Amino acid sequence: MKRYLIIESKKEIFSEEPLIISLFSEFIEFTHKENSSHTISLYFEHETDVSFSDLILNIMSDTLSDLRIYVSYQFESDKELKLHKEFIVRKLETIPFYKYVYIDDKIIVKESIHNLDDEIKHMIFRKYFRDQSMLESIKLYLESNQSTSKASKNLYVHRNTLLQRLDKFYYVTGFDVRLFMDAYLIYLLLK
Repeated sequence: MKRYLIIESKKEIFSEEPLIISLFSEFIEFTHKENSSHTISLYFEHETDVSFSDLILNIMSDTLSDLRIYVSYQFESDKELKLHKEFIVRKLETIPFYKYVYIDDKIIVKESIHNLDDEIKHMIFRKYFRDQSMLESIKLYLESNQSTSKASKNLYVHRNTLLQRLDKFYYVTGFDVRLFMDAYLIYLLLK
């Protein structure tokens, strides 16, 4: 699965780039990188259990610079990744720099709550954007107070089938609707 990081700086990032790259490369094997005057984008393909928020805080204290990091979820193709990155770059421009050090899709949705258009729904739901069966299952589960028994009865499916759908949704989107904040954000997108 393909993933990426965007590391942004308030000032030009060229002077910190070698340190940032060396620190991140200790934990992640990058396939390639891109940079501009204020950002570094790093691409990788394997799972990692690194706390990116802790890592960026350490880098900020070492370099005494203002940074923030966006960490993507996973993508199956380069095309999906590229479209998602273009979307995220536009969204990052709307979020004040000082507000977050660590940003992911959950924060992007939270910051876009007053403008939940089809583009953000498509970027979050991914392949389930037009899958009415999956989206209806998720919505009914949430409207059933996250009760799998009650929701499975209303959907006329076995409880294990619903659990498998919830797992698939989490695997594709990164949102686990069994957790309160994820459930809240997804429900807002489904309304």
